Amino acid sequence: MLFARIAANCLLLAALSACAASRQSADGGVGGLNLEDLAGRTYYLVSMDGKNFAGDSAPELSFVEEGRVAGRACNRFSGTAKIVNGILTAKHAASTRMSCAQPFLNALEQQLSDMLQNGAQVNLDGRQLILARNGHTLMYALPSPKP
Repeated sequence: MLFARIAANCLLLAALSACAASRQSADGGVGGLNLEDLAGRTYYLVSMDGKNFAGDSAPELSFVEEGRVAGRACNRFSGTAKIVNGILTAKHAASTRMSCAQPFLNALEQQLSDMLQNGAQVNLDGRQLILARNGHTLMYALPSPKP
């Protein structure tokens, strides 16, 4: 009788674990990161392809609400985003089209636009949001908490 109870509890735990592992997010992703995890957060650029960004006004990437992304470097953009199988896309984001005074920001905007249009692997590591595509990596971070 005790063995039957233990076996039944083990089966129940296995079933619950399987359900949790295959959680379907509202934006179509299975398990892992989804837009709900990012909603309401603004991340600031830390590095591009391993080169640290040190500027007075760090470019930002905001998930203003579930399903919407916005950002700015020297231009501003916004659009509808989705994450499917760990790939973030925002195919039809609207953007202003000014040339940036700093070449670094022009390169950043071009890289980010490519990532959002064509899809970027997205990972959340603690307070850091990492986008990667075709050997390029953009690392963003949440601002440090105020004491």
